[in-house]
Amino acid sequence: MLAAHDPWEQRLDWVLSAVLWASLTLSVIVSAVGRGASATVGASALLAGAWVVAMQALPRRLRNSEQWGEPLAVLGIIVALIAVALTGGSDSAYVIFLAGPPLFAASFLRMRIGLETGALSIAGLFVIARALDQPLLDESTIQPAFLYALIVITFTQVRRILIETSERSAALQAATERIERIRSAHTLLISLSELANTQELNPVTIGTVALRDLARSVPYAAGRVDLMREDGEAVVVAAQGEINEEQSTIYPIEMRGSTLGRIELWPHPGEPLDEYLPAIQPIVRQVGLAFDNVALLQRIAHRTVHEERVRLARELHDNIGPSLASLGLRLDMLIHGSGNDAELIRHLEGTRAAVTDLVEEVRTTVSDLRHDGVASIVEQAYEVAAEAAGSGPEISVAIEEHRPPRPAVAVELRAILGEAVRNAVEHSRASALRIEGEVDRDRGRISIIDNGRGFDPSESPKGHYGLLGMRERAEEMGGTLTVDSTSGRGSRVTIAWEDH
Repeated sequence: MLAAHDPWEQRLDWVLSAVLWASLTLSVIVSAVGRGASATVGASALLAGAWVVAMQALPRRLRNSEQWGEPLAVLGIIVALIAVALTGGSDSAYVIFLAGPPLFAASFLRMRIGLETGALSIAGLFVIARALDQPLLDESTIQPAFLYALIVITFTQVRRILIETSERSAALQAATERIERIRSAHTLLISLSELANTQELNPVTIGTVALRDLARSVPYAAGRVDLMREDGEAVVVAAQGEINEEQSTIYPIEMRGSTLGRIELWPHPGEPLDEYLPAIQPIVRQVGLAFDNVALLQRIAHRTVHEERVRLARELHDNIGPSLASLGLRLDMLIHGSGNDAELIRHLEGTRAAVTDLVEEVRTTVSDLRHDGVASIVEQAYEVAAEAAGSGPEISVAIEEHRPPRPAVAVELRAILGEAVRNAVEHSRASALRIEGEVDRDRGRISIIDNGRGFDPSESPKGHYGLLGMRERAEEMGGTLTVDSTSGRGSRVTIAWEDH
């Protein structure tokens, strides 16, 4: 059966209704004119009219179903045959009305049912002609039988063509939707590829790009992308729109049975997102793949760095350290054996002090290399950006890290970055924030720049925006903190350090 919403079915139903009413009207008029006002004419009109009214009263979805349609078609044939028998048999005007039930069956039911009802109409007409001693093979019976057969064959084919056309249209629509989904996923892949080429592939940029691409095909009011940390805590990496407390739809980001995060969308009032699921799912999968690749790259990088740190620590501890210690002992022996040569002793003691400092430096370096619990400053900057994401400005990270800072320095830097970004997000009213700089182990410079409203550092009260705490931390790590800000022109907070 054609779908209830198919416009072809509606049009065909209108045509059938018009044919039924027209054939009923014509049959009633011709019978009344030919036979006058009689009980048989009235009974025929009443029976046929009741069937047509019943057909029109039933909902289309019931009338056109096989469960109700087939009995209705058979009942219509019986009613029409009674009307034919009461008004002259094969010469009755209701022979025209008898074509209605087969037309209905052929149009809306299966071909088998259409053929069966057509055959039933023809057989009934011949039975009535035989019962009334009318010729079986004259024009009054042959022509209607031929008409019924033609109607059934024609409209069963029409129904088949309409169904095939409907199915092709549905298949075309499905293919179009699939192409759009593929196009959306392809667009996201291109965006992620561009990010990878610019070395900006990270959870923050992935989430931002995903929400941007979702907005092209999904009309949502607000959206958020969360990344699941190893400790099970969800961290917001990107957000768009005004997030409220009303009901949202969550789409888990999963890969190989593990939940990597989630995309949460808030629909516009009265506009659920269920119908947009085919467009959302490919993007969710691509985000999951991107998150998984980032995690894999991080694991590879961490393992590589760890192995290199262990190798360097072993090299320093097993080779360079003992060599320096041996050199120190030899210098001690030379100092004790130099006699009274004050100038030589002074030089040797200076050299011995340098060697002692170098040994201490080696020990510190070995300790730092073996300390594998502190992430690089780039990773910590991304963590800070992820924690602040969704609260206001777009945050980007552009730090060139040649070598990670010392663990003690990394701890202080992490705290300064967190405080500076938090202050900018909460107070600056900025639309964009950038963390940039360069780090090379014992020296570096990192700036937190926003395009917000700015302020006058000289007029701000002591400790405002956490400046005092950040300066104290900078001093503890042997660095300096500078603030460059002008009202209405944004702010720049810079931490610089160099260990001589």
